[in-house]
Amino acid sequence: MNILGFNCFGHDSAATLVVDDEVVFAVEEERLNRKKHYGGLPQRAIAACLDHAGMSLSDIDHVTFFWKPSISYAKIPVFLMKFWDKVPTLMREQRSFSMEENLGMLNYLGDMKKAPQTLETLFPTSKKPKFGFHLLEHHYCHAASAFFPTPYEEAAILTIDGAGEWKTAMLAHGQDNTITRLSAVETPHSLGAFYQAISRHLGFSLIEGPGKLMGLASYGDPDTDVYRRMREIVRLTDDGGFRFDMSYLSYHYTRKIPFTKKFTDIFGPSKAQAGDWSEHELNVAAAAQHIVEDVILHMVRTLKKRTKSKNLCMAGGVALNSVTNGLIAKEGLFENIFIQPAAGDSGTSLGAAMLYNHLVLKRPRKWVMDTAFLGPSYSSEEYEAALRKHNLPYRRTKDYGKFAAKMLAADKIVGWFQGRMEFGPRALGNRSIMASPLHPDMKAILNARVKFREAFRPFAAVVLEEDCGKYFDSSYPNPYMLLVYSTREEYRSKLPAITHVDNTVRIQTVNRSENPEMRALLEAFRAETGYSVLLNTSFNIKGEPIVASPEDAVYSFARADMDYLVMGDFIVAKPGDERSLEAV
Repeated sequence: MNILGFNCFGHDSAATLVVDDEVVFAVEEERLNRKKHYGGLPQRAIAACLDHAGMSLSDIDHVTFFWKPSISYAKIPVFLMKFWDKVPTLMREQRSFSMEENLGMLNYLGDMKKAPQTLETLFPTSKKPKFGFHLLEHHYCHAASAFFPTPYEEAAILTIDGAGEWKTAMLAHGQDNTITRLSAVETPHSLGAFYQAISRHLGFSLIEGPGKLMGLASYGDPDTDVYRRMREIVRLTDDGGFRFDMSYLSYHYTRKIPFTKKFTDIFGPSKAQAGDWSEHELNVAAAAQHIVEDVILHMVRTLKKRTKSKNLCMAGGVALNSVTNGLIAKEGLFENIFIQPAAGDSGTSLGAAMLYNHLVLKRPRKWVMDTAFLGPSYSSEEYEAALRKHNLPYRRTKDYGKFAAKMLAADKIVGWFQGRMEFGPRALGNRSIMASPLHPDMKAILNARVKFREAFRPFAAVVLEEDCGKYFDSSYPNPYMLLVYSTREEYRSKLPAITHVDNTVRIQTVNRSENPEMRALLEAFRAETGYSVLLNTSFNIKGEPIVASPEDAVYSFARADMDYLVMGDFIVAKPGDERSLEAV
């Protein structure tokens, strides 16, 4: 049984291939076409899925899609009646929305239905394709992506994002091959859209704003009148949901100004661009983050009461809020927490395929997601061809990890490119830039020299799983960098490059089987410095997706002020620095 799942016509298009009940390949389109957050049909990602398995479209039994247009159409009259006075604004703006900012994907509902013909045109085969095409409900795709890849026989499930069809959040219970909805929140009440709107208010761009807002929030004080006034906008409901006072908000009918005058009269005018924030504006950021925490903790506590489960599964773009996730882990409500590493819309390509496979076809659950390394890999010949093309000095050695550790201990910056690419937005050690966490200025150096991004933004850390509790206030395994912990007081001054202004750090743990190359690097760094923790950030520069191919890696390495690149067992220097490789 071969099932191809994909998502598109919004943001972060992706494709996933399931063969005989196991996910064999998954990749975001942006990594392959180099257009960040690309939302069009994932032609290259689908081609990569088929190439990986040696298949053509005629070998696919089912194609699954992450959106059900019939649900969207059914509730349009309700929306028009409820917000009749906003319709002219919505219709006027809808024509000029980019695909990635399109409200409710209304411009593309027809394209979704025509997708089978589009696929047959893009991927011609000698045999006529036989696949069935299935349009599936968005939040159930999120839920399937979080529950079905786990070893849990049952679990509480929370999905939460901007919106999918009309739902913005869903509380559910997964049991065996079923997912039962317990309650849901519907448009216009959206925690994801609210958080996105606050990020726009503070000058950040669409889509990328929420991730930046989470880092900025640490500079503000959540315990102020700003938070108390903002908290009045949202009401928690008995069924585990929430509702916003929409008289303050306008994101549901316009992307230009997501707030009404009623909001800006209290919280101040929106910024035209990010930067130079006042104390008040930093407190607005902190208040928004605190509200996200309030709402999600309310939802998971309700799930615990209703399901009595010891397991929690989460997906949806808001599930990438690692600060909140860390608080959930520390509450101890659940023994086991699984957050889909591709929690955003890219992960619905995986979820759609698994939803149809297990819920509809009732095929057995046997695949457990114990790795996010589901993307393409490359050969040593492809590594060497890229290096020769760009005339970079290099050597090949089995001691590449020891070399990298020695350079990192000497405060050098190393690009690290290994094996299969990660699926999801986090760089988990196969497409990473590594640096020492011990250097007090390393955060500023990386932001200025390599990432070319805002100076306030923190960096994540990767640590040996067994040592996590030594440096940080939790030892809970976190292989996908989706939980934030606090640095223990005795290590805050010793690990300055990864410790944020509020003493927190986003953590990735590495056990003895997940990533042997990264584990060997951490052990080698410990031999050099005594510390089994490194700074880990994504291998890309501002405005670019994470690198996918050797060509991408070499191109970024040449443009950014990194010192070395380790690609497979090749160690690479900048032109003119050939002699540094001689000691290897």
